[in-house]
Amino acid sequence: MGESYVAFVVELVFRGKETDRLSFGEAHRTYWKRMVARGILLGGGPWRDGTGELLVCEARDRRTLLRVLYADPYAQAQVIGELRIREWNAVMGHVVLAGLERSTGGAGTHERIRGGVAAPAPPAVRAVAAVREEVAARGEVAVREELTAHERRIATMMLDGLTNKQIAESFTVSTRAVELHITRIYRKLDIRRRAQLAAAIDRFEAALAC
Repeated sequence: MGESYVAFVVELVFRGKETDRLSFGEAHRTYWKRMVARGILLGGGPWRDGTGELLVCEARDRRTLLRVLYADPYAQAQVIGELRIREWNAVMGHVVLAGLERSTGGAGTHERIRGGVAAPAPPAVRAVAAVREEVAARGEVAVREELTAHERRIATMMLDGLTNKQIAESFTVSTRAVELHITRIYRKLDIRRRAQLAAAIDRFEAALAC
């Protein structure tokens, strides 16, 4: 049976003045972009008044999440005055969480796995779909289908040099199950071998960031 993950809502409350964070802002944003690629950060952003940030994350447990949070450049620079963490059970609305929803592949819809009822996608999802269609219309390389959070985790482990067997042991699943996930990753990224993965992931993230 696969490993379970927990959704968390995290509030970062800043300390000091905004100028205290300026020199660490770029590193902070770059760090959390990497967490998006690893399937840990599902969404988030700063409060409008600039006093903090709200992050929606997914991790194996609270301890794992804390390791991620403490590695944030803001935490390392000690500009976070308070850290509030709550486990979250998402049951309503347009919640794009691994295990709760999956993309249908169409422009503008997400399908809830639990209920199987298609619902209009939130604006951010529709925007990504629109970008994909525009890129495809120009004849450029397009992201065919978004990787799930679990697939992003596997892809990250592959980039870290782990073998299929090591990945399977990490998730307590069979090597065959991992191979099936990798086959889906390759299909979505339109590649055929592991050596092409790093460049394909870069293209994938660039298309989503447009």
